[in-house]
Amino acid sequence: MGVRSRPFRVVVLGQNGVGKSAFIVRYLTRRFIGEYDPNLEKVYTNSRNIDGDLIMMEILDTARQEECLMLEQNLKWAEAYVLMYAVTDRCSFNECSRLKFLISNYTKKQRRSSVSVPEGNCLPVALVGNQTDRIYDRMVSEEEGRLKAAELSCMGFYEMSVRESIDDVVAVFENLYLYCRKPKKFRSRQKQSGSDLPPIVSLSTGAPPPGMSLPDVLPQTEVFKRRKRALQTIS
Repeated sequence: MGVRSRPFRVVVLGQNGVGKSAFIVRYLTRRFIGEYDPNLEKVYTNSRNIDGDLIMMEILDTARQEECLMLEQNLKWAEAYVLMYAVTDRCSFNECSRLKFLISNYTKKQRRSSVSVPEGNCLPVALVGNQTDRIYDRMVSEEEGRLKAAELSCMGFYEMSVRESIDDVVAVFENLYLYCRKPKKFRSRQKQSGSDLPPIVSLSTGAPPPGMSLPDVLPQTEVFKRRKRALQTIS
């Protein structure tokens, strides 16, 4: 069986220092390397077997995204997105909201131009919180991460230490692939594993993701809303 002719392209976005390069290299080589050039932007290419499919993975490790044009080119290039922050850095956490806003604006513009983009409110975006091994430096709670993922209509939320767990890293890329190319398989896996993040309703439109009815997801989404209101009251 040969490699698919169409590669699966993922772009990893986030502030410098959150562990984007280490995250990608950990996935492709299983090794953890902690130091990288923060100004280097690179595409990593590797063939992978996911759910019986031999595919060509292309993963873009982004550098500092100062220019909107460069960011838009990266968004256009990719099929799926990872927004990464460090649980020890609230600024990097807040930056994910800005990046998701830009992704959503880009896809809306592409739809108006009749360019093929993912349908539905839940775009192929995974929110990843890294550096959980730095217990005493944590600034962003796991609960805040889950609420943010629901607020941004991400397809999944993951907290991990890239340094300590290869399995958590692999799960992000595999689930993104299944979500984009095998949505039924993705939903089945989520149900079996008791995923951290239930199927998401867009908090702005209230519309369910493709293939699901509103009653299936409304109770879980209401829980996220109530938790968010509770956090805002406390703060």
